[in-house]
Amino acid sequence: MKWHTEHIYFPSGDIKLHGVIYLPKTEGRFPGVVMCHGMASDYRSMRPSAQQLARKGIAAFAIDMRGHGMSGGTLDGGIGQDVVAAYNNFKNHTSVDAERIGLAGHSLGALACLYAASVVNGAKALVLMSIPSDIGSMAEFWQPMRKEAERLGTPVLEFPKIGPLPYYGWLNQQVSRAWMIFRKYKMRIDIEHDTESWLSLLPLSNIDKIGDIPKLLIHSKGDKWLPYEKTVALYEKAQQPKDMVLSEGGYHVTPLLPGSLRSKWISWTASTLKGKGDR
Repeated sequence: MKWHTEHIYFPSGDIKLHGVIYLPKTEGRFPGVVMCHGMASDYRSMRPSAQQLARKGIAAFAIDMRGHGMSGGTLDGGIGQDVVAAYNNFKNHTSVDAERIGLAGHSLGALACLYAASVVNGAKALVLMSIPSDIGSMAEFWQPMRKEAERLGTPVLEFPKIGPLPYYGWLNQQVSRAWMIFRKYKMRIDIEHDTESWLSLLPLSNIDKIGDIPKLLIHSKGDKWLPYEKTVALYEKAQQPKDMVLSEGGYHVTPLLPGSLRSKWISWTASTLKGKGDR
């Protein structure tokens, strides 16, 4: 094994979060990446990518965002602050070079990473995979949950225990629930949280705030949940330096699966953080 792991807990406001640090199994201070999963999963969805980064000499910090996995709280727009808290914790690790830390997120985690990049000082790379280009559909997503909360008589909903998430289409609902059960993923949402808490994550606003951080946007053209054309629009609004990789076909989760797409963003991240003289 070419890495070792550390499970840690750290605060984000009054919420205790869980994360796992993957460190190269050599001595030194390493560039690092905070890694953020998508909705209804946990740090384990980022684990294979974190291991690949560790093999390349990059420390990776894969976190469970609030309401997921072993972290406390319930899912709301505070996930952006979770990434800020993870970044600040990570840069104080004795094996991490605080001057060379990046952020990488998938889907909902990409929204949170984009927000964090607009807030923290000194992020050196930003990878946005299958990112939602707007959050205008959140109200539509939340409405079926409000009805379910009223039926159950509780504002806190835990998936997949109570049923499938209200994704678009019956088949997607059943597949996502089966996958959550198989992987033992869980997600807790407090439906009484005001949906306005998500406004801090507006991607088209935050992309203007991150300046000249090197950024890479990844999307699969076969993504049926989040059309890639909107990621192209987000990319066009971003400042230089920037890169974009679009894969033919694929799915929403393809950037996290073994293959050329994952290899490309991992190589880009390692190269960007290490620099020309440290490869």
